[in-house]
Amino acid sequence: MAALLHKLEKEKHLVLGQLLLGSVISVVSIMIGAIMWGILNEVVGRMDLWLRRPKYRFITFVVVLLMVLFCIMTVTSIGVWLWALVFVQMSVFTTWEEAVYYSLVAYTTLGIGDVVVPQNQRLLGGMTGANGFFMFGLMTAMLTDIFRHVGRVQHGMRD
Repeated sequence: MAALLHKLEKEKHLVLGQLLLGSVISVVSIMIGAIMWGILNEVVGRMDLWLRRPKYRFITFVVVLLMVLFCIMTVTSIGVWLWALVFVQMSVFTTWEEAVYYSLVAYTTLGIGDVVVPQNQRLLGGMTGANGFFMFGLMTAMLTDIFRHVGRVQHGMRD
């Protein structure tokens, strides 16, 4: 009975540790995304005079689209590399390629399943997917917000 209680206590610490670590990584990732959104808002806000010029509407749309896509890819890459770093540091994967590949597959919630985390660390895999899911929501909001702002500025409306 004592051995069973000891095993359950050990498992509880393992679970709580993974959930805590995953939560910290997710918060850092989301903060990076929010900071990038703030920077992008500031940059686009400073472009208002250029955005108001009717003859540049298509060009400004393309420029802003490229800026948003760059930010989304940067934030996604940072999140994937952050998770890969954790997986390598915890010796979950032996190579960077394997860690980055798994992180990308889990973060994008693609979940191919050809590379998996060991059973005793699979909560981190789930946390990676949850983090990616939240980040895609944040990035969708970023995209929508920026283009709403650009459209309103280009049509002379107040934001």
